[in-house]
Amino acid sequence: MAESGPAVAIVGAGAVAQALGRLMTAGGLPVVALANRSAERAQQAAAFIGAGSTTGKALEVIDLAALPRRASRVLIAVSDNAIDSVAQTLASAGMRVGVALHTCGARGPDALHALRETGVSCGLLHPLQTVMTPAQGVRNLPGTTFGLSGDQPALDWASEIVRIVAGAHGGSLRLDPDRLSYYHAGAVMASNAVIAVLDAAIDLFEAAGVDRETALRAIAPLSQTSLSNALTSGPVAALTGPVVRGDATTVEAHLRALKEADPTVADLYAAAAAHLLQLAKRRGLSVAGAQAVASTLERRGW
Repeated sequence: MAESGPAVAIVGAGAVAQALGRLMTAGGLPVVALANRSAERAQQAAAFIGAGSTTGKALEVIDLAALPRRASRVLIAVSDNAIDSVAQTLASAGMRVGVALHTCGARGPDALHALRETGVSCGLLHPLQTVMTPAQGVRNLPGTTFGLSGDQPALDWASEIVRIVAGAHGGSLRLDPDRLSYYHAGAVMASNAVIAVLDAAIDLFEAAGVDRETALRAIAPLSQTSLSNALTSGPVAALTGPVVRGDATTVEAHLRALKEADPTVADLYAAAAAHLLQLAKRRGLSVAGAQAVASTLERRGW
């Protein structure tokens, strides 16, 4: 596709920056410049992003302060605590027009307040996806939902990026910047917390005499099926196990065994069981069964 519209630049050279840049470039929204603190990482990122180009034009690596002279649309994909300083540097370097988006789901458009004060339209473009490597991001970002917030021109550009990157099977959520912490906590629960639960499960298998590598392989089908059921039918319908049966005796046996486990694993089990009990009630667990499980959880310190 031919290059058109305002020039686009990226600040950052991490996996998210590279994956988004590669997909944007390949989709007809070419990135023309990239800035990053490490020149070596910037060159590597530029090479990865540029490999998606159909025009053969090279992606230029520049200093952050020179970026406003090169592009009027900037995607800032840096660590959360670096956003403010990047915005301040761009504002000090003369960025007065255009659009700036950052990719941090925990912070709203106000993280770019230094640019907003100069007249730049500011917003948030947060992929609801885990991106470990640039190549994995290129594979998994299509079909992803993105969280969006900000000024209208920023939302318009963010929506264009979502259309190009996520495609027909992706989507976006318009977020209230004052309630972003709920959104981001939910994203953490849907991703990082799942990892914590899996690691806790492996700890317990190890306590049962199963080595960690074997345990990981063993629980994979169980975890994958449970997650698939929950995503397909909803958490309430997918729930199985002792809590939904009101089996307080089994829950008590678990809690007694967990007294010998890492306290964080025991706390995680108890917290998960307490929330599972709420799901079980919605599923129709009897009052007697719910009370039995609740009483068992309340006595976990015995």
